[in-house]
Amino acid sequence: MKKYSVMLFAVLGLALSSLAVAEDAPAQDENMGMSKQMMAVIKHVNPMPNLMMALMKHEKELDLSDEQKAALAAWRKEARPRMKQMARMVVKLEKQIHDAALAGASGAVIQELATRMFNVRGAILKQKLACRNNMAKILGMEKMKKLIELYRADMGDQPAKA
Repeated sequence: MKKYSVMLFAVLGLALSSLAVAEDAPAQDENMGMSKQMMAVIKHVNPMPNLMMALMKHEKELDLSDEQKAALAAWRKEARPRMKQMARMVVKLEKQIHDAALAGASGAVIQELATRMFNVRGAILKQKLACRNNMAKILGMEKMKKLIELYRADMGDQPAKA
């Protein structure tokens, strides 16, 4: 129980810092029209790589056809609002857990909030997987491989060792 409490408070600390960032003025940049604050929140709420961001950054290097650009734009238009909504929900639930813990809520109440938060995180993971799979289908194996290399170079991310 002690380990779980420490982990929960660590997650809550990160969440509250993300919440503070998310509530700042939305400074827009090249992140598909998303603010830096929203990108920080999305990164916080999911462990999946943000391949769409890398794709947008390296569109010219990937030499995308007009058909590929249109298909990816259609996906972004549909998926982005849902992702933003789910990210905000995770941050909201993390804050509720934090506040409930400080207010002396029962373990059952906090567990219910945590379950809801983990369910939303699961839905985010599912959507990110669908995005990756759709992207691979649209790009084909060679361009997808190149995208991953570009992503890793941008992030300083090395392939996992077996």
